[in-house]
Amino acid sequence: AVAYEDAPLFEVFLLKDGKVVPARTVMAMQRGGQGDDVWTPPIFDICGTRVAVTFDAARDVPDLPTGCDLVVFFQVNAFDMTSAATTSVAAVGDGHFRDLVERKSVWLACMAPVGAYDEATYTGGSFFMDDAGRVVSMAPNFEESLLVQDVQRGVTMSCVPDYALPRFNREEWLWQTLVLSLRDTAAARGTTRAVVRLDGDLATSLTAALCVDAFGSRNVLGLIVTRELTDTAPQDDAEQRRLRLARTVALNLRVRTVEREGLDSLVPLRADMETPTRPDLWQRVAGLYLSEIAEGFGALAVSSLTKTAAALAAPSYTGAYLGDIAPFGDVYLTELEFVARVRNRASAVVPSSLVTLASVSAGMDELIGSALAGLGELPDYGERALRALSELEPGQVDTALEAHIDRNAPFAEIPLASARPQAVSLLLMLVRQGEGARRGLPMVPIVSARSFAERAWPQTLAWSDRGHTGEDAVTLSGLARAEIERFESHGAEAGERMRNEIMGLLGGLMGISPEQMEELRSDEGQRRIRENLQKFEDQVQDAIGKMIGSAGDGEGPSMPQQGGSSGPAPSPFSFFSDN
Repeated sequence: AVAYEDAPLFEVFLLKDGKVVPARTVMAMQRGGQGDDVWTPPIFDICGTRVAVTFDAARDVPDLPTGCDLVVFFQVNAFDMTSAATTSVAAVGDGHFRDLVERKSVWLACMAPVGAYDEATYTGGSFFMDDAGRVVSMAPNFEESLLVQDVQRGVTMSCVPDYALPRFNREEWLWQTLVLSLRDTAAARGTTRAVVRLDGDLATSLTAALCVDAFGSRNVLGLIVTRELTDTAPQDDAEQRRLRLARTVALNLRVRTVEREGLDSLVPLRADMETPTRPDLWQRVAGLYLSEIAEGFGALAVSSLTKTAAALAAPSYTGAYLGDIAPFGDVYLTELEFVARVRNRASAVVPSSLVTLASVSAGMDELIGSALAGLGELPDYGERALRALSELEPGQVDTALEAHIDRNAPFAEIPLASARPQAVSLLLMLVRQGEGARRGLPMVPIVSARSFAERAWPQTLAWSDRGHTGEDAVTLSGLARAEIERFESHGAEAGERMRNEIMGLLGGLMGISPEQMEELRSDEGQRRIRENLQKFEDQVQDAIGKMIGSAGDGEGPSMPQQGGSSGPAPSPFSFFSDN
């Protein structure tokens, strides 16, 4: 990515004959560098093969000139679990790329990166496709590889059968992408170890399994924070069940665990005391333990934060250390159930009691409770809000959040907006309220159509309705085009007004009535004026021609010319009139 006339541009550098040539910029300048010339794919020869380079195959391939042999497509968009087109060779089975290649009859080389680059992650899977739309060779997904292929146009070559092509599966691709992202992020920070909290719920259990797949069980450490003091027998039973599930997950994954005493031992505050326990203190104490163990173990602190939690309950994590990276921070809570089912096919490391809708509902209830904890100063309002949100199913909550966050849908188009407008309004209010707190959350790999990192607004304008419901969004080029059209229209109106004023002035001087002037300004009057002007011009030209002819036919003596030659008699008109 380079700067071209103060704008970012993906450049193609061609190394040839000891020179480094910025191909796209050079060819754009040769074409004049105007308009869209800079976006036209550069085309050059390599050993007799006519090669075109593009970063947007769907846009550029149909417009390639005849004679191109090979299109080199550099994949720019990182993995997006909602789009199969971002999975390179796995997208061929879903119908991508083939139509482009067949219609244009060119070879295609898809150059797919592999690995994590900050928040973006690429799945690899580069491939070559011949001019008949058949994959002739491919590289594996999720690992680095060198792929070499001879390009031979018009020659039938052996190809990879369709059944051997990888197929995109949302949950499988998401899991492998997050494993790759976690591994590369840790390597960039100089470690191959991870520490994760185990709370006996679906999110932390699945995060621990992800860390084991990325680093191996011997390089993962589990942190279990106990809560010793409970007020009732059901609370005590729930705590024992939570600890039992956390230890079961650690045993299934064969990871070492470290147990620490929680908030109750450090701050022994009861509900019947004057100063109740703050709900965010638990997160802060657990975060201190996580930070201490990660530093001592030389490991990457991995958080189990989900996109649903970041959307609704971000303020409850303020001041608490959650970790260095949240691999599921761009994945909604309800998606974890399906991801866990796919992971358990390899080995059932997540207890079956956690891979249920009931477990997801319990996690959603806890998030909603944390999100509404800040409304304690208004008990009536907090109770009504909790009652409105508790009526929603977890899938309904995440569907509404996905429409608002990922698709920027206006309120009327959000699911349940017509049936449950108050509940949807509360969800959107919580998203807006947490904008400032989300900026302090751990790094999140981007795997959706739009993550919170991409939707970071100024805090005072966070998640506002931009006011174009039912209308197309205004682009910069459209805004400039509308201004030019307005300027031209204003100039035309000013010109028409000036012509009318001049016509009125001439009419007054020549004694033409306003009615006659209005008739002259009409379309019919303008037509008659043009016809009369044409006739008058023809009459004047005939008169001038007759006068010149009569003057040239005189019998007077010819005027001597320079050199002694004689010429026609001089015209009675001046030089400028003759011309």
